[in-house]
Amino acid sequence: MTQSQNAPVCNEKTSLEGDSTRSVHAGTARNKAYGSLTTPIVQTATYTFRDTAALVDFMEAKTWGDGEFREEYGRYGNPTVQAVEQKLAALDGAEDAVLYASGMNAVTSLLLTVLSSGAHVIMTDDCYRRTRQFCLTYLKRFGIETTVVPMGDY
Repeated sequence: MTQSQNAPVCNEKTSLEGDSTRSVHAGTARNKAYGSLTTPIVQTATYTFRDTAALVDFMEAKTWGDGEFREEYGRYGNPTVQAVEQKLAALDGAEDAVLYASGMNAVTSLLLTVLSSGAHVIMTDDCYRRTRQFCLTYLKRFGIETTVVPMGDY
C-alpha cells in the first residue's frame, strides 16, 4: 500500500505548531502501510501493479498527466523519501523539499535549474573538485562562464 492510497498526510501548519511535532508528524500518513506506527523504510527500486490492466491504466493516465501519483520506480519516488521531504519542508516552512542521493546530484540540479546561457559563476579554488570540474567543463557548453578565484586572493 502506498502513501497516496492512505488517509491524508499530516502537513498542515495549523496542526503542526512546533518543530518537534513537525519533525515527527509531517509527511506521515494517518493510516500507514501494514498498520505500522512509524513510516516504514521502503527499500525497493520497483513496485507492482494489481494486474496488467492496472499498469496500462496507470501508464495512460501518466502520459496525459491526469493520473494520481503512485510509486512506479525508485528513481521517480519512494514513500520513505517522500515522507522525509515533507518533514523537511514542514520544518522549514517551505512548500516542498527535494532529497538527492548525492551532493553532486544536488549541486548539478541546482546549477542547471537557476543558471542559463550568459550567466557567470564565481567559485573559490577550494570548492569540491567535481563541482569545479562540472562548472568549468559542462556549464561552458551551455554558454555559462565560470571564474575560479583563489581563497587567499582578497
